[in-house]
Amino acid sequence: MKYYMQGLGIWEVLVTLAVTTVGLLGLSALQLESIRAVSDSGNRSHAIWVASDLMNRMRANGAGIDSYLNPGDAELRCEDMPDNLLLCASTFSDAVQQEPAANCTNQTLAQFDVWEALCGTSAVLGSTEMSSSASNIVEPGLLISTVDGDVYNITISWTSRTSGTDADGNAVYYKEDGELLDQQRESYTVVFRP
Repeated sequence: MKYYMQGLGIWEVLVTLAVTTVGLLGLSALQLESIRAVSDSGNRSHAIWVASDLMNRMRANGAGIDSYLNPGDAELRCEDMPDNLLLCASTFSDAVQQEPAANCTNQTLAQFDVWEALCGTSAVLGSTEMSSSASNIVEPGLLISTVDGDVYNITISWTSRTSGTDADGNAVYYKEDGELLDQQRESYTVVFRP
């Protein structure tokens, strides 16, 4: 009488367990990468909105258009906002209407537009409310330049979320060639004629 083996052997169980574990780890890594990519995609969408907003503001303030240019072609960051910035537009903050300054010129309006578009009205007023598309961008930066006085470039940059951590727990960013960076900046640039 011959006996046939029935059921699963230990090797079949171990192989199945190993394949399932590798598959689940792969799915977890894929999910984490998609979350990071969605964050970068959101930053890019908000940067496009901010650039579009600035283009419209620059067109509306044609007399002060050169005042939108960054001094020395240095990128502006929200932490560099001047303390004496005039509020040149009526806005609401903490459910209270804020009236614009009476002495706004085309140049001060341009300065207000740049900082308000980059950092939001809440940053201009010192409030904690989220108030613009830029409020959702991770560490936004802005550079407005001109090539020949007729063509303008608006570049919005942000810190990329697609990062990993090194052995010390520090955030690191990987370039395609395998080089490690401390900070990765992504950007969106639009070129236009007012």
